[in-house]
Amino acid sequence: MTSKRATTLKQAFQVCDLGALTGAAIDRYYVDLSSVRSAQSITSVSHRLDFLDPGQPAAVLFTGHRGCGKSTELQRIKRRWELQYNVIYIKATDELDINDGDYKDIYLVIVKYLTQALQSWGLSSDSTLVRAFEDWFKDITQETERTKETSVSVEGKAGVGGGIPNLLAMSVNLLAQIKGSEKHKKLIRESLQQGFSRLQEHTNALLKDAFEKLREKQPNTKGFLFIFDNLDRVPPQVGEHLFLKYANQLAELHCTVIYTVPISVIYSGNNFANVFGDLNVMPMVNIYQFEREPAELAYNPNGLEAMANLIDQRVDTEQLFESREILHELVRLSGGHVRQLMQLIRTACLNAQGSKISATDVERAAAKEQNHFERFIPSDHYPVLVDIYRHKGVQLDPAAQAMMQSMLFNITVLEYEQLDNLQAWKYINPLVRRTNAFREALRA
Repeated sequence: MTSKRATTLKQAFQVCDLGALTGAAIDRYYVDLSSVRSAQSITSVSHRLDFLDPGQPAAVLFTGHRGCGKSTELQRIKRRWELQYNVIYIKATDELDINDGDYKDIYLVIVKYLTQALQSWGLSSDSTLVRAFEDWFKDITQETERTKETSVSVEGKAGVGGGIPNLLAMSVNLLAQIKGSEKHKKLIRESLQQGFSRLQEHTNALLKDAFEKLREKQPNTKGFLFIFDNLDRVPPQVGEHLFLKYANQLAELHCTVIYTVPISVIYSGNNFANVFGDLNVMPMVNIYQFEREPAELAYNPNGLEAMANLIDQRVDTEQLFESREILHELVRLSGGHVRQLMQLIRTACLNAQGSKISATDVERAAAKEQNHFERFIPSDHYPVLVDIYRHKGVQLDPAAQAMMQSMLFNITVLEYEQLDNLQAWKYINPLVRRTNAFREALRA
């Protein structure tokens, strides 16, 4: 990444990265969008962390569209609270089979990262507690070995001498086999299911003991804060499995956990507040002037300019865009979705005919990204998309509501929030609005 703003299309392509801002990039590129996007979700998460007593467990749900900026905000939350909490940041995509995640896997990931942290800090745990956990791992291994030909030798890959290094090695190996083999995954999970009460008991005992050891070293600590990022990438059915069917298991870890949740899952018709309390939903940047009645909305100049400022922070826009209006057109095509804006600019950079991005380059980029949506949207979605376009997502029948879950997950529909009253509403992705199938459905 360059330290100055990009002055060539190649540099612009590089700095308009699709990933979250981390480390020094936050200081360099972060733009506060709270004037055009509700920051209520971020404020609520911080208030929850502030109000918790030391060692008090909590499970916090944080959601929004993939690519809306959640990971960047979680990095800022990590930085904001790492003096009071011992923050452990986890990318679910690195640890889990994202298409088949399970609550038991999450417990194993917690054990892995906790034992890694204890080992790096030179802290030990109660030896009786550790031996009980080691015995549980061996029981799970033996149960699994009875039901298959190829041994899942967790014990064989464990650390020498036992203790925390042994628990770390066992959890790492078990997670690797769950993620790496469909056959092993099924067998291991069956054993884990039978022994889950012991896994939960031992994990929470390890967390409580680690907190006490940590307080001896850091008397002012509030405990462990696990941030589980990228869980919003699990498919809707996996999200419902985790956060509906097994919500209590995820909420009963004896630590503070922030889970990212697929936005589609919160429209499943179930009450999350019973287990997790308030949901924290990060909406799109509001580039529109909201009105309930007209289908086609006018644009909010402040929203357009705020999104354009995201690019100004990274790119010398006067040098690389033929006009400010061309940049604003890219913002309009993004729908206020940060990653989609970055993707459109990267596509325009790759296909630019000259040294500056022109209106023709923008149109070609939009057409290319539009093709992506046309390839996967089912034909029966288009009448519902028209209804959402006209009525902003209110009063959908149950069948249409179920379709909207898929639309939110695939960002064919985007969720916004009015700044004055925090009322949520939906609108279709501008790239979807360009498709021939949508135009035909609209005429029909």
